[in-house]
Amino acid sequence: MSASSLQALALGDPAAVLLVSRGAGARAAVVLAADAAARDRLGAADGPGDLPRTLEDFRRRAQLPPGSVWDRAGAGDLVTGELLPGDLWCSAGPLPGGGDVLVVLLPVERGHTPRAATSVVAAAPGAALAQVRDGRLVVRGVDSAWTRTTGVQAVDVVGRPARELLRTRDDRAAAELAQALAAPHPVAVTLLDQRADGSDFLHHVRTVPLRDRTGRLCHVLSWHSDVTRRTAVDRTAGARLDVLTRLDAVVGSALDGPRDGVSPPTADRPPPDVDHVLQDVARVLGDQLVAGALFVRVLERSGGSDLVVAAAHGRRLHALVGAHLPRDRAAGPDALLDACTRALTDLADVPAGPGTVAAWLRATCTDAGADPAPALAVPLRGQQDVLGLLLVCPHPSGLGPEDRAVVVGAAARAALLLENSRLHAREHHLAETLQRSLMPDTDGVAGIDGLDVWTYHGPHADHTRLGGDWYDVLPPAADGSGGAVAGIVVGDVVGHDVEAAAAMGRIRTVVRSAAHDVDDPASVLMRVDQLAGGLGIARMASLVYATLQRLDDGGWEMAWSSAGHLPPLLRRGRGPDQRVEVLSEATGTLVGLGDRPRPTRERALAAGDVLVLYTDGLIERRSRPVRDGLEVLVEVLARSSAHDAAGIGEELLAGLGETPEDGTAVVVVRVPEESEVGGEPLPTADTPRRRRWQLPSEPSSIGKARHATLRACAVWGLECGPRAEIVVSELVANAVLHGWGTIGLRLFDLEGELRIEVEDDSPELPEVVEARPDGGGGHGMRLVASLGRWGSTPTRRGKIVWVEISHQRGSS
Repeated sequence: MSASSLQALALGDPAAVLLVSRGAGARAAVVLAADAAARDRLGAADGPGDLPRTLEDFRRRAQLPPGSVWDRAGAGDLVTGELLPGDLWCSAGPLPGGGDVLVVLLPVERGHTPRAATSVVAAAPGAALAQVRDGRLVVRGVDSAWTRTTGVQAVDVVGRPARELLRTRDDRAAAELAQALAAPHPVAVTLLDQRADGSDFLHHVRTVPLRDRTGRLCHVLSWHSDVTRRTAVDRTAGARLDVLTRLDAVVGSALDGPRDGVSPPTADRPPPDVDHVLQDVARVLGDQLVAGALFVRVLERSGGSDLVVAAAHGRRLHALVGAHLPRDRAAGPDALLDACTRALTDLADVPAGPGTVAAWLRATCTDAGADPAPALAVPLRGQQDVLGLLLVCPHPSGLGPEDRAVVVGAAARAALLLENSRLHAREHHLAETLQRSLMPDTDGVAGIDGLDVWTYHGPHADHTRLGGDWYDVLPPAADGSGGAVAGIVVGDVVGHDVEAAAAMGRIRTVVRSAAHDVDDPASVLMRVDQLAGGLGIARMASLVYATLQRLDDGGWEMAWSSAGHLPPLLRRGRGPDQRVEVLSEATGTLVGLGDRPRPTRERALAAGDVLVLYTDGLIERRSRPVRDGLEVLVEVLARSSAHDAAGIGEELLAGLGETPEDGTAVVVVRVPEESEVGGEPLPTADTPRRRRWQLPSEPSSIGKARHATLRACAVWGLECGPRAEIVVSELVANAVLHGWGTIGLRLFDLEGELRIEVEDDSPELPEVVEARPDGGGGHGMRLVASLGRWGSTPTRRGKIVWVEISHQRGSS
């Protein structure tokens, strides 16, 4: 067999393989056998009997162009390769030991077709032909390329069983080769084999069965190649592809949600914790590509920024998570952090003067026991600035160009994740600001003279979604224009988005406007129907409006009307005789639906009576329908033992759950006992020993907070009321003067201590400073520090300042 007789462009499936008997003189070459592909090219061939008689017959029936190559092949001349029209590569050569010729046609891919036949470079995998003799496959011949591939000489295998084409003694590999040779169709297998010198290699074998005119298997052509290096390259490329696939899965899940139909992050569904996702990305890189990976985030603050190690994996770098470098704006640009590149940079090539990011990273790696010299860094660039850095420590073998591209791709994915998180945080902050701006000034703390009123507005359990729940407390007008009637509103707009919050704000304004003109609740709601329709408020909404009026005999009268809202609850009696009435009367359609007159109903209120208005977020859960939740609320209110509205509200929240699945608005109104009006001490209550209030950021909140604190201390029977009043006054005053957003006041009666917490949205933490000589400031926190132990805690939106003062319980 000639060394070039079986050359091919690729190891792909052939277009045709023919075994012919060479022509002598004028006698044409006769086709002895062919593979299935050659028969398929004939089109009309239905069986083995349709095999053409001669090579020329095959050419005509296969509609192949004429040419001298057919004459040369039929004559037994060597055809090393010729490109035929139709992108077919033809090679032919005589077989040793007889007058047979093997003709092979291979397709050439259009993208690789040369401009001229002379420019074709033929790949030469080794070839072997086995013949069926007495039911066994025996090697008829091999070419020199097969010898180069295996290191075995032709004389060592010709005439021997075809399984000798492999030198390995692995029974499994031998069985796979035997199955491939016996298969009725082309087969490709890759086996672990041994060369003649004993070295291992990956032996790729492709077999093509040839059948004679009767359809009997007579020969098997096989091509042999060493794919050890190519397989290693493929495995390396596959590993890189696996890294990119895992990175896309980690980051894509964070950006778009898992592939189970979950929607992308929105105001309703925040993205997952960014640091956790970065840790997953670092783990992917550290497990499959580099020796270690470390992510640094840039966290903005007033006057500068903090560089924080957010995630790390490998080479003991994980111990550095949380390490930070403060960076002032006055420090100027940094060669690494302010680089305008997205490429990997060798940390050793970056100037590392004192205070620079490069110097800090080198020291960080050294502290972790990693050699900083081979460390590479790439900035995580957002749309406008750098959001962080990715630092990788390569293996001793280094990083090739393809590996560097994978690292840069990981940095780009991490930057997209950080940018998305930052945009979500900004949108969420704007949405929360809008929500708070639309909520009423919380006049519920001592807002209606002669009544004990407590109000509460809570977000969803995840503290992120907007909603249309709201309340409003309308004290009697100070100038008497509204009479002596106070109003209470609780409502709910359908939806959990900015549009719902905006609709809530508009309806609240409409209610306030209507309540200023008329006193009758039904008339107020009908006016709201008209104005809501005129304003084009598309969202459906429910609300209940109640008025409270002091009578001449000192009692109170309540009147209410409901626009499709949950019924108010009225608790009467004292102690074991307490009973709760569900005020399901005076109910009409939702706001803006229909034009029928709305009803008003009245109830007289006695000392000790409690009125509760609420939204469905208080009682509804996925596991508990509204009807069942209402029954629980009635039960909790009936057994409540608190002696103040704030205490009753705490019992309701504790009994119904502290993590609502929807927004919640609650208003509790309690008619004081005659003894309270006369100034006598309140009875000590064994209720939940905590209270909470929400206050607007305005000076009037200071007095309201003092009043609420003194009342809570009186209810609990604590003698530290005056000291707590001073502390609360100073903390709330600081929140009003130096903070922003809604102020949260919380009191906790602990064992021997009263804990006071004041929360606002400013991240600036308070400090005890020396008093100014002119008396203009510096006294407040010094006074607070002298009254108890204090501290501050950062929160997601701002801070909590807390103070704990010791106390003794007074007599009941």
